Amino acid sequence: MALHENDRVFCEKTELFSNSFYGTITKMYEHSAIVKVEPDQLSKKETDKIDSFGDLVVIRHTELQLVDAEGNPMDEPEEDEPLEAAE
Repeated sequence: MALHENDRVFCEKTELFSNSFYGTITKMYEHSAIVKVEPDQLSKKETDKIDSFGDLVVIRHTELQLVDAEGNPMDEPEEDEPLEAAE
């Protein structure tokens, strides 16, 4: 999958979050990305989990869908460069 920093993405519900949400990728790693969750996307119980991280969550690439400004799925761009390994 060829996602990039600043891409808008959609994430279906996961083990940690019972609601799906939209966000923006802030950092890419080999198999995951740090995503800044858009305001009012998660329930109060779940926002308590991420408030201490500035609304940032780590999500696997396989759980992210690239979307446009209206939230419509987009074709993924071609893979172009290797990703930075997590430290």
